[in-house]
Amino acid sequence: FEVLSHTSRRTNLIDQVIAAALQAGIDGINLDFENIHPEDRERLTDFVGDIAEALHASNLTVSIDVTIPSSNGNWSRCYDRGALSAKTDYVMLMAYDEHYPKSKIAGSVASLPWVEAGIKATLAEKVPKEKLVLGMPLYMRDWTIDKSGQVSAKTLSMSGAAQLLKEKTLVPQWLSDKGQYYFSYTDEKGQQHQVWQEEARSLLLKAALVSRYDLAGSCYWRKGLETPDVWPKLAAVMT
Repeated sequence: FEVLSHTSRRTNLIDQVIAAALQAGIDGINLDFENIHPEDRERLTDFVGDIAEALHASNLTVSIDVTIPSSNGNWSRCYDRGALSAKTDYVMLMAYDEHYPKSKIAGSVASLPWVEAGIKATLAEKVPKEKLVLGMPLYMRDWTIDKSGQVSAKTLSMSGAAQLLKEKTLVPQWLSDKGQYYFSYTDEKGQQHQVWQEEARSLLLKAALVSRYDLAGSCYWRKGLETPDVWPKLAAVMT
């Protein structure tokens, strides 16, 4: 992340961000810096502070994306969540990718207990609840387990999951301990597939955590992967 080490590059980027925001007439900027070396933790915090100060001077709202606290260096320990929250208006918790494409085992993108534990851990890092926004997934993964036991995954939309259930004439099983539906099938190559499903019911359970922990609100990744029914159902519980 070379921009952190060069004052001129930092200033230039900040100027470009402000100019773009003002030209677009938007209310604010969401900052999303990922895969940062842990040794750049303080420089990232300082840089976010510089951006936020400049954006606030132009009456723009500033939010920063962070992952759930874990031992992972580039993915988690690079964020000083408490310090970042002091410099920004909102902290957007990316409460997804519990299992991701490089995971060695198949699993949920965002099981309910994992999401709740992530909220607690983030609050424990001194992020004020009134600034914390819960990020939820509108996607899941179709995991393939080949005959040697190796796993791989591809992103699956909600409509894609519904289509699989229809094509394979499957009935998903509700997993109360995960707060999700689950189904599996075998493809034409004899490989097993596993899906921990995200849909309206699983999202509503996660959305309930917003009021339970009195958080600032919710956000979602990624628009376009959802089915239309989720929005009115979420709106009913988020208002």
